[in-house]
Amino acid sequence: MKERHWENLSEKSGIPINAETEENFTLQSVVDRGMIKYAQECDDVGEKANKEFNIEKSLAKMKKEWGGQDFLTPEFKNTRTYIIAGFDEAAALLDEHIVTGQAMQFSPFKKPFEEEIEEWVSKLCTVQDTLEQWIACQQQWMYL
Repeated sequence: MKERHWENLSEKSGIPINAETEENFTLQSVVDRGMIKYAQECDDVGEKANKEFNIEKSLAKMKKEWGGQDFLTPEFKNTRTYIIAGFDEAAALLDEHIVTGQAMQFSPFKKPFEEEIEEWVSKLCTVQDTLEQWIACQQQWMYL
């Protein structure tokens, strides 16, 4: 859980919790303060924290996968001109990540990452458009 979740739980229960700075912070210390009466609120905040963590983890995973994405540049028919090949893997990854990103945009738990999600989906769509245009242009050039 992040600091914002502990603050939310403190607000809902009226019990001050400073998990990040409190010495000897344990589950027992929170129970001793009467938090057990707010089990439902704890469950709600914990579920929200988990959903937000999944979004954060998913975004990081997508960005990492693009770090190793390479294209092949073979020579075209002994012309000393090179073309770009190996679009299939990138296109499949783009499709998957755009769908995942758009699903994140509709998540009720997106708020802490909303700007990052919007920026990421926008970049993916720009890459997709560029890749489509590149493929079309290259096909025309190769035909000539």
